[in-house]
Amino acid sequence: MLPIILMGVLLSLSAYLIQTKVIYPAFAEVETNYAKNNIDRAIRRLESQRELIDFTVYDWSAWDDTYRFITDRSAAYIASNLHPDTFWNYGFDLAVFMDTDYRPVWAGVYDFRSDGDLVDITETHLDRILPKAAAHAQSIDLGKYIDDQRASGVFVIDNTSVLFSMRPIVRSDGRGPHRGFILFGQFLGNEVVKDLSQQIVLDFSIEPVAPSYEGPGPDEYTVSRISQDALSASKLYSVAGVPSLTVSATLPRSITRLGGEITRYAVALFIVLCILIVLTLVVLVQRVVVSPIRSLRKDISAIATAMDYSLRTTISNDDEIGALSREFNFMLELVESNNAALLHLNAELATEHENVLNAQTKLRIANKALKKQSETDALTGVKNRLALEKKLEQDWKLLGRTRDPLTVMLIDIDDFKGYNDYYGHQAGDECLKRVAGILQQAARRDTDMAARYGGEEFVIVLPGTSVEDARAIAAGLLTAIRKESIEHARSSTGPYLSLSIGIASVVPDTVLSVEALIRGADKALYQVKATGRNNFRFEAPPSVS
Repeated sequence: MLPIILMGVLLSLSAYLIQTKVIYPAFAEVETNYAKNNIDRAIRRLESQRELIDFTVYDWSAWDDTYRFITDRSAAYIASNLHPDTFWNYGFDLAVFMDTDYRPVWAGVYDFRSDGDLVDITETHLDRILPKAAAHAQSIDLGKYIDDQRASGVFVIDNTSVLFSMRPIVRSDGRGPHRGFILFGQFLGNEVVKDLSQQIVLDFSIEPVAPSYEGPGPDEYTVSRISQDALSASKLYSVAGVPSLTVSATLPRSITRLGGEITRYAVALFIVLCILIVLTLVVLVQRVVVSPIRSLRKDISAIATAMDYSLRTTISNDDEIGALSREFNFMLELVESNNAALLHLNAELATEHENVLNAQTKLRIANKALKKQSETDALTGVKNRLALEKKLEQDWKLLGRTRDPLTVMLIDIDDFKGYNDYYGHQAGDECLKRVAGILQQAARRDTDMAARYGGEEFVIVLPGTSVEDARAIAAGLLTAIRKESIEHARSSTGPYLSLSIGIASVVPDTVLSVEALIRGADKALYQVKATGRNNFRFEAPPSVS
């Protein structure tokens, strides 16, 4: 009897140790990784917002209109481009245009209230912003390649973090000398952080990093348990290796709570089963009566075969065998009850699992939509500069192996500035959308891509397309734009809108580069403009014979 009792105790203790030392810590580790992944999501959202600001600054800084505005202070430029609604549409609160002496040419600081009201706070905030803007402008290395000439990150104004990007002002083709700097920024106030939180379905907060910060590095997480029901997680958000913000979030401890409940149920059930088995074995050993035991065995065998725990043994004697039968029936009641409890628990676990799968599905859909949004031009609906660069890099590698040509068209809307000046900025936007739609139709194959290159310039990427086919496509584009009959009173080519197209094509190899291909198309486009516009021209890249 004693060995049987000891065996039950050891089994129960083993089950308890396995649950508490192995299974429950595994739930805790899953919960910690879940917290880290959520903090990384918040940081990726902030980085995506910073890249959006930098892309917009890049677009505005490399624009001939901006280049002239720094010297002529054109009121028309201000009226067409620097209205507060422009920055409201971008989601930016801060815009500063500076000359090469770091003096402001034009600046706007706005408080876009959640109720739709606009408060111009330029006068009260500009004096504190200008020194920071000048300091960041001085930090830009103007000797670098034009795409790398920037300052971007976070600075603090009145205890509010400002996400910003700054670039030197050059011509549309990227040539200098630079005439000043543009800075766009967004105040990371409570409302903005709340909006970002809603976009990723995660409540998080940010705190600026002090200059004397000596805490964990940018790749380290801080995860701590606040209570039995919640934990906190935080991590540094760094830009170019510079710690900028501490991102924090409080998350429910639903995983470990569920793990604890499962552990308790499993241990309790195992202990109860062990006790019942030990009691049954003790009774059987003490009362060895062949006939009642056979009858009891027959009943037990029938129950086991049917696996129906609602069945009971038929022995009803008042002796020890009858007592044994009644004990066994009591065990069956407990098993039936526990089995029902386990089925209920399994149903709850299945529901929780389905909820987790639904949440993961929604997250994948949201990430896919966010990726599409990050690679799509918000105005025209075609691919943006980021998607274009990825496409060119992928096609360059693929066609370098297959030895097929990579052809690009650089397309410019003729006299678009005159169109904007005459018809207005809103009409100019609609014009860009219509042209983008025509270009999208020209990129008929799945491997083709139409993308906005900047301002009124577009690029069509045609992998595996010969120069002759590209010329036919360009001719079709000119025909299509003429059929649209978009009125253009300030056009130098006629009463309607027209296009100038530069074509370049090359079989990729290790000597050439994507940049050389783009330069070839740009050179061809320049020749078209120089000879009257409303035409197309092919130009081989510089190093191609």
